[in-house]
Amino acid sequence: MPIGVSVSSPPHPGLGKPVRHKHDGRTGTISGQLVERDSDTDRILRRRVFVRPHGGGFEWEADPKDLQPA
Repeated sequence: MPIGVSVSSPPHPGLGKPVRHKHDGRTGTISGQLVERDSDTDRILRRRVFVRPHGGGFEWEADPKDLQPA
């Protein structure tokens, strides 16, 4: 990880909500997020959302722009 980048995981506003991945149609529930910020400017560098699939299986990571309400 580059120097000057802090990583935090505040609760996602959609925590526990069902979502659908726009590109492949997978559905699941938002289980968390990871936010990387520049520690000097506090600017968000990257945000990733973690989704737990309905019916079980492996949690996956997605860009928030690739998810829509299910």
